[in-house]
Amino acid sequence: MSSQELHDLLVKLEQERNQLDPVHQEQHQRLDELVESLEQQKLYPDDFDQFSALASQVSEMVNDFEANHPSVAAVLEGISRVLQNFKA
Repeated sequence: MSSQELHDLLVKLEQERNQLDPVHQEQHQRLDELVESLEQQKLYPDDFDQFSALASQVSEMVNDFEANHPSVAAVLEGISRVLQNFKA
């Protein structure tokens, strides 16, 4: 797993987030918080326990976004996969 892969997925997530309806502030906030957490973790890559917690959070978010925003859910699934590799 490379941090470049995670970076690429975060860029893609930001693009998808920007396409969400601005009315969905809660969704925007959740995605912003996730990106912020992942960016912080990139600064401290040895903190695998936090990646584990983030992987669970991302998996939950996939379910929440799946029905109404499948493209966001697809990016989140990719991020979840990357985080699972960090745990391994």
